[in-house]
Amino acid sequence: MKFYHGSRNGNLNTIKKQQAAAAEGLVVPEDELLNAIYLTPRYDYALAMAARPEGVTHIDTKNNIIEFEHPELFDPEKEVYIYEVEVPEVEARQIDDLQWVVENREEVGLVNKSPHKAGEIEQYYRLKNWAREGESEFRSGLRRR
Repeated sequence: MKFYHGSRNGNLNTIKKQQAAAAEGLVVPEDELLNAIYLTPRYDYALAMAARPEGVTHIDTKNNIIEFEHPELFDPEKEVYIYEVEVPEVEARQIDDLQWVVENREEVGLVNKSPHKAGEIEQYYRLKNWAREGESEFRSGLRRR
């Protein structure tokens, strides 16, 4: 099954297992804080994960809206990367609508790497509390990949 993994790191040769953690003050279900490889079947969501600045990011995928805890840290020119991987469906477990995990492997190999600018997220989502200078905060013309 094809999955994507978004990252700020452009030097990955594999996607490795890592322990997820909740942001300070947030309660996240235990089954979402796994020591696992986190993947998504949606390219736009992987890009959102790679493009987000430090802090909590709220992603409303039904309305295609993102809100950053620290919008001042969002850099639309920052290089981010989407990694494509293939994982047998029997090795991946869906934990919510957008996230799957691989728990039984330490790492998965890459099929492809695509560089992007963080600002490309605006092709898929409206950024609720960030706008380019001189623009309104909401834009139309969103597309899905």
